[in-house]
Amino acid sequence: MADLRLVYFKMRALAEAPQLLLHYTGTPYSYEMAWDYFGQPWSEVKTSVPYRQLPMLVVDDNTRICQSGAITRFLAQLTGMQPQDPLLRAEVDALYETSQEMFMPLNPTINFAVGEKFESVKSDLLEQLQPRLADFERLLGATPDSPFFFGETPFYCDFGVFHHVNLALFLDEGLLDPFPNLGAFMAAVEGLSGVSEYLSSRPDLIGVGTQPQLVIDGVARPTGVVNE
Repeated sequence: MADLRLVYFKMRALAEAPQLLLHYTGTPYSYEMAWDYFGQPWSEVKTSVPYRQLPMLVVDDNTRICQSGAITRFLAQLTGMQPQDPLLRAEVDALYETSQEMFMPLNPTINFAVGEKFESVKSDLLEQLQPRLADFERLLGATPDSPFFFGETPFYCDFGVFHHVNLALFLDEGLLDPFPNLGAFMAAVEGLSGVSEYLSSRPDLIGVGTQPQLVIDGVARPTGVVNE
């Protein structure tokens, strides 16, 4: 198995789907903050990174893969989490891309917005999420005998959906009450071997909307791209 190093920041965002996949498949990897990996502040090394953004997956200390979608697809292929059938693979990828469309403004809002800005975005965001959640509910209803979108076992798309819906629950804990299929899906992903262990051990995200922080090794630290 390749040596994998996932480089990112102090936030619960684009590195979550890859990590859910890695833990579900039992694939070893290390997670490193940008300043630890580079040995310099992110602002000083940003221009040396492909596309000037993270996350970045470093494979065998040689190849750097950037863009979260490319990282997730590479890992899915590496770990057998991609369908072999090309038509099913396209459907799986379409669902993953749909989940990624939820990134803006959901991830920045949950990880960084505070006070009046958070409250002003929150109501609009909850309204915007309703059609997408309804789409997920309908798609899950097409496979009533399985908890996941495409059968009895998850593909990488399931982890993309899980992450974004999991973030959306910070806005409203009752968000999924009208969507029982989606609620059952979330519970099924949470119960997966490897995933449940990861969810219980990853840094807690606290203070959403007021003072967002990740609790890392027992210490609450502000979310962001700076080592503080």
